[in-house]
Amino acid sequence: MRGGVLGAMLACVALLLSACTLSDSLRHDDFRSVWARRDNADAHPTVFFVTDREADGSTLGFGLHWSAEPHCGTARLTIPTGFQPNRMPHWAKEEPAQAIACNGEAEMQTFANALAGAARAAHCSRVLLFVHGYNMTFRSAMFRAGQLASDTEWPCPVALFSWSSEGKYDRYVADVERSGYSVPLLIALMRATRTAGVTLEIITHSMGGRITLSALSALAPLCRRQSTGVADELILAAADVSNEHDNDDFAKLLTHAAPCFRRATVYASRNDLALMASESAHGGIPRAGSSPDRDLQYTGLAGKVDVIDASDAPGDPIGHGYIVLSYEMMADMMWTIAGATPGDRADPAAPGGPTLVCAGTGMPCERYALKVSPARAPDFKTRLLRTLAPVIFRVQ
Repeated sequence: MRGGVLGAMLACVALLLSACTLSDSLRHDDFRSVWARRDNADAHPTVFFVTDREADGSTLGFGLHWSAEPHCGTARLTIPTGFQPNRMPHWAKEEPAQAIACNGEAEMQTFANALAGAARAAHCSRVLLFVHGYNMTFRSAMFRAGQLASDTEWPCPVALFSWSSEGKYDRYVADVERSGYSVPLLIALMRATRTAGVTLEIITHSMGGRITLSALSALAPLCRRQSTGVADELILAAADVSNEHDNDDFAKLLTHAAPCFRRATVYASRNDLALMASESAHGGIPRAGSSPDRDLQYTGLAGKVDVIDASDAPGDPIGHGYIVLSYEMMADMMWTIAGATPGDRADPAAPGGPTLVCAGTGMPCERYALKVSPARAPDFKTRLLRTLAPVIFRVQ
């Protein structure tokens, strides 16, 4: 009887996901803004990039495999506006990447100096850096970096750190291994941008949070010794890092990395199926990105860490891609990287309206959640999928 019930549940989930291709490398996603611009205009960001991927013959130049040789460069992208009634839709496009040598300390510094020069030309001293997660190709990561910059109305240069994810949902363990290979390269980039006088605003997703915290932790002695950080705002969305109650790796990494950032914002969702599967793959150890109710444990970091409950964020059926598929997230991240506190963002008088609501008790508010209208919250099919998932993705 029990096996029959579980089989029925599996069939339901298979039916709900039957229209989905879970591997990024097999999809042809329609990349576009979460905003519908009144003039139907496209955005054309130029994205700087650093990658440890192997070069190939694609337009952007890099594929699914790891290479021991780092590559850097720039590429100009077209990010279309969101769909609008009675308007001709446009489509995402990329131009061939332009290489900038970065194989070695001196060459990496040259790349960082070029990035700093682009910032100065825009009258900035900051760069937005995106570090992507598991199951993502180089092309998808480039478009997501460009989208993040345009959708958050970022006025300064944007950069991508792309490690060699295979872009396949069933290659999670392989991605874990190769993500570890990339940490020294990210450290080298952070060192070079710091020397070039650039402050980073870092947005990470999923496994990218693990890579970034590892790199910042390694640089912490330098940040502490020189009393200057690497990053101003550090955004950790859907972080795929252990936060086991008695052995909290996420809290330890945050604590070690703290000298290198001014403030960290953690977006977490209890409805993230990808992190439920990760929890199972890691022997039942919970992930920080699926624990929005454990923020009070970080009070020892002297107010440097804010946790936002993103459980109701719209997005993909598995609840993991809300970082780039939800205008509620884009609006809140825009104010976060501008330096607004959670209290500022929950203020009814906030410019454009509040992006957060108080989800806790007491004054001042102890816990905040993303502001999502009931009409935008997950529908019945999505809620059913996420209700069944904890039974099917059994922890060990």
